[in-house]
Parts: sequence; structure tokens; C-alpha cells
Amino acid sequence: MIDNQSDLSHYESSPYFNERILSIIQLLKRKIHIFENYANEKFIAIYISIFAMTESIFNPLPVELLLIPATLKYRKKYIQIAILAAIMSTLGALIAYMIGLYLDKLMLSRFIDLSIYQNAYQKYGSFIILIGAITPFPFKIVTIASGVFKLNIIHFLLFSLIGRYARYQIITYLTYYLGPKMIGLFKKINQQTKKYTIVILIVIMLFISLIIFYKYWI
Repeated sequence: MIDNQSDLSHYESSPYFNERILSIIQLLKRKIHIFENYANEKFIAIYISIFAMTESIFNPLPVELLLIPATLKYRKKYIQIAILAAIMSTLGALIAYMIGLYLDKLMLSRFIDLSIYQNAYQKYGSFIILIGAITPFPFKIVTIASGVFKLNIIHFLLFSLIGRYARYQIITYLTYYLGPKMIGLFKKINQQTKKYTIVILIVIMLFISLIIFYKYWI
């Protein structure tokens, strides 16, 4: 009968055995690191998608709150981040358009006649969408109003996508280009502020000491 324990000790003492174990451990570490990176990117993409979609419907918080830190972390993917945000924002805009469309049918048309404004909105609607999609003006107002006034849905989706992509791409590009420089600048300012703060505290302490010395010793 072969002694299994002795066989195992023989392999453990072998340099080949140790190298194999180390190589397997290193491989597992690399796989775990890759998984962690993928999970982080995956969750950030989910967060951006949710924020971008809901911002076009009801969310008052701008998706830039996520775009800027995401671009700082994954700088080489600033174009993909902008495209993702633009697509999901346009999808949310479509939902808001449908809400406005059915809102008019179910409620507004019973109380307010908006047909007199429909021609004007049809005429300048594309321009209004671009303004709402690019500027800080609440985009959700534009998306719901487009449904209420029954703007051409193809024009609505096209100009929403163009406007949102233009806005998000400008933001992610500026973050990509200026982000590290701004971080470095803030660090320098923070360091200088700490130095000046220490100097000011020393001056204040000396001033207080002089007052105490003058009051009680002179």
C-alpha cells in the first residue's frame, strides 16, 4: 500500500509543485481583478442609465453628477459614457413623450384647449428640443410638452438624441481633458491652504500670548 501522506510531502517539496501553486494563485488574482473591474464598470453603467433615463421624465438631479466622476475613473471611455447617457436619456424622453400624449388625452384636453399652440410647437418644436436637450433648461418639461403637443415622434427622437449626445460629449470631453489638471490644481491649492492655515494659527497664538503676557505681567 502506498502512503498518500508521503506522496503529498514529496510533491510539496518539489520546486515544480510550488511554482504551479504560485502560478495558479496569480492566475486567480488576475481573474478576480478583472471581475472587479468589470463589475465596477457594469454598475456605473447601470447607474448612468437609470439617472439619464429618469432625468428625462421626473428626476431633478442631473446625470452629470455621475458622468464626471465616471469619466475621471475611466478616462479612455469618455466617448462610450456619453453615448450610453445619450441613448438612455432619449429612451426616457420617449417614455415622457408617451406620458404627455396620454396626459393630454385623459386630462388636459378636458380642461384646456391647447390646439391653438400646436401649430407653433410643430413649427419650432425641433429647435425647442435642441435647447432643452443641450442647455440646463429642465429637459423633462420639453419631453412631456412634446407629447402634449403631438410633435412628430421621429423628429422628437432624432433631435433629442443629437442634443443629449452633444451635451454629454462636451461634458465628458472637458472632464477627460481638464479633469486631471483640475485635480492637481485643487491639490496644490489644498496644500497651500494648509500652509497658510498653520501660519495664521501660529500668528493668532502669538498674538493671544502677547495679550496675556501684557495683561498679567506688565
